[in-house]
Amino acid sequence: EGARKNISNVEHAVSKIDAATGLAGKSGEALNEIVSLVEKTTDQVRSIATASEQQSAASEEINRSIEDVNRISSETSDAMRQSAQAVGELAHQAQVLKNLIDQMKDEGGAGSGSTSTVLGSRKTLALT
Repeated sequence: EGARKNISNVEHAVSKIDAATGLAGKSGEALNEIVSLVEKTTDQVRSIATASEQQSAASEEINRSIEDVNRISSETSDAMRQSAQAVGELAHQAQVLKNLIDQMKDEGGAGSGSTSTVLGSRKTLALT
């Protein structure tokens, strides 16, 4: 009877060892799956970090481009203002020249008096 009890206890122990071995195997599989998931998550986090850096760089580039557009717009506005002023001055000089030509036509061949008038008009043109 003692031997049977020992055999029964050994069989019971073997059964428990088999169960523990099975659980250890399942635990190992679960840990492998966890490691795999952690690696995938790490890759995703790296991808997100890389995308964030790229977006940040793109945002900085956009900001620089906007600053360039603002600067160019300001320069263009200044140039247009100067051009408008120059056109106004040219229009004024053209009017003075037209008046001078009209005056020369009117005085046609009136002699020495026309020369002094023309010279006086030239001085007016040069001063404007």
